[in-house]
Amino acid sequence: SRKRKLSAGAGDDAEPESACRLDAWDVAYYSDLLKREELSFDDEKVKEFFPLEGTIERMLAVYSSFLGLEFERSDALPRWHEEVVAFEVRSHGGVVGHLYLDQFPRDGKFGHQMIVPLAPSFVDSSTGVRCVPACVNISNLPRPEGAKPALLRFGEMQTLFHELGHAMHCLCTSTRFGALSWAWPMVPWPGGVEQDFLEVPSMALEKFACEPELLARVSRHYSGKPDAPRLDDETVGAIKALEKWMVGVSQSKFFAMALFDLLAHARAPPYSFEGESGLSVQQLFVRVTEKYTGLPSLPGTHVCASWYHLVIGYDAGYYGYGWADVYAADIFAAMHSRGLLSAETGQRLRDEILGPCATRPGGELLRAFLGREPSSDAWCARNGVPLGTDAGAAKL
Repeated sequence: SRKRKLSAGAGDDAEPESACRLDAWDVAYYSDLLKREELSFDDEKVKEFFPLEGTIERMLAVYSSFLGLEFERSDALPRWHEEVVAFEVRSHGGVVGHLYLDQFPRDGKFGHQMIVPLAPSFVDSSTGVRCVPACVNISNLPRPEGAKPALLRFGEMQTLFHELGHAMHCLCTSTRFGALSWAWPMVPWPGGVEQDFLEVPSMALEKFACEPELLARVSRHYSGKPDAPRLDDETVGAIKALEKWMVGVSQSKFFAMALFDLLAHARAPPYSFEGESGLSVQQLFVRVTEKYTGLPSLPGTHVCASWYHLVIGYDAGYYGYGWADVYAADIFAAMHSRGLLSAETGQRLRDEILGPCATRPGGELLRAFLGREPSSDAWCARNGVPLGTDAGAAKL
């Protein structure tokens, strides 16, 4: 059946074509059915425990205690829209940066979710005073409906942890020069860490979202009643199981897109792939993704033309998400072993990775935090890959 094929991997050919053909639009539908049947995970019920405003407040409280930051909402900071929420961020008594949350959709606004740098961190050479960084988390989250607050699906909550992880990288930067502070290629000033290290801190901190200890801190039923239900152990276990959910499908899609990105930027068109020449960029995308995902493309669509990463600085660099996840898993495993939410672990992360930012190569930052060479063992364990199937992570 289609569901069995999806759970085994999209490229499985054990059944006749008529019985198990899986199209791209089937994946989300059957994945949701399988989550309900095999994990008893119902996103519609789970989102009742993640009301937007309270969830963000509790997320910031987690980052506050972990990294030694204070988030104070400010109406005095300039804002470009009345719905934007601004925070003055302090540490050890001084202002270290500003965080903005632009949460709801509106006409003309960017339609996805991302963190965008607004100002770099640097020391003014004429005064010796630090100019603090600023960033905005641009979201398009559901609005409240009457008396019912906006509720976040689990994936939206997880993405918020990721994007706020980028924000922590921005806010904790303590470099002297702006060119070495947190940034990424879409902003009009040079700076930031290497492309294949850019996502490491955010992907490490994103992993908070599936941890039972964090779920207990962040989740609250939207009703707010004293006798309101809490996330039960079965649901928490299902969320933890999502770490390995459909990793074959998701990793196949990622590696196909990363390969297309590298091939498309290695030379000018026309392209060649697997002995076939004269390919347009769209044809190249179809050939690569069909080969490595096992899913047929939909005629008349141009997915690669709407892939925004390629026009905001990730061109020839999308593969960086893959390496980042390897090292993020290693960092997160080390955080677990030292005390996942301990202030000491958070301070070490600030001192060795977030604060130095691009003043040292990413490999040096990793080794300083880990106290050893990076390894792919944690990534393999999280993704169900038997240890010993590779030689470990390449050295940075």
